[in-house]
Amino acid sequence: MVAVDELSQNVSSVRLLDVRWRLDDAPGDGRQRYAEGHLPGAGCLDLETVLTTHTGNPLDGRHPLPDIRSLTAGLEELGVEVDDDLVVYDEPGSFAAERGWWVVRWAGLRPRVLDGGLSAWVEAGLPLETGPHRPVTPSRLDLSVGHLPTIDVDEAAGFAETGVLVDARAAERYRGEVEPIDPRAGHIPGAVNLPAADLYEDGRMPSDDRLQQLFTAATGRPPARSQPTAPRVAAYCGSGVSAARDVLALAVLGVDAALFPGSWSAWSNDPLRPAALG
Repeated sequence: MVAVDELSQNVSSVRLLDVRWRLDDAPGDGRQRYAEGHLPGAGCLDLETVLTTHTGNPLDGRHPLPDIRSLTAGLEELGVEVDDDLVVYDEPGSFAAERGWWVVRWAGLRPRVLDGGLSAWVEAGLPLETGPHRPVTPSRLDLSVGHLPTIDVDEAAGFAETGVLVDARAAERYRGEVEPIDPRAGHIPGAVNLPAADLYEDGRMPSDDRLQQLFTAATGRPPARSQPTAPRVAAYCGSGVSAARDVLALAVLGVDAALFPGSWSAWSNDPLRPAALG
């Protein structure tokens, strides 16, 4: 994470990535909000086309991870270099910056997330730029993926037997009382619920002590550092976006959690996968 005060003092020496996205956005909405006001020098990073590669297969989920070619091309267009000090931000509550942080780290780069996002910057009285993305000299990147742990649907099915599987969706969706998007209601058997929306205090990341309390209350045990080859914690959500908030919060505590990219959207599209209720 990076605080507004720190970023404002060094904004000219970092590369800013503006990830505007909401679940109900029409194509281009995020780019339009970017044009209406963004941090000085920020480039617009699109979640749907750069941070996702849609396969058309429901079993891959609604936001499959990007293929290396589209991710590389999208970052090169913004002039991103391997050694850049990267900062991603969004509008708090959208979880897009967390998805951007996760994907870019998964590709071997080292981004941070602006704590409080655009709102915190504006509340501090700091300036915005307007207008569309300004062309920059494209970079040349040689990226590889897999630098953060993931689990697939079969691993998700048995993860709770040996670790903690966290469902980051709203509590009513976890319990199966409502399901506004995916084919079936409920959650993966054995998963516990810690909504990503609860991991905010006034739009910012809670203190370490508060994060410890939240994870301990949800899981029944304090978060523990994972073994490098076998994370003890994994997270999922509806489609692999908001769960990145849980993964980010655990990273703040020094815990390397895995992400289930397909999440409930992939699981619920497979009729052979059971759905737990309550």
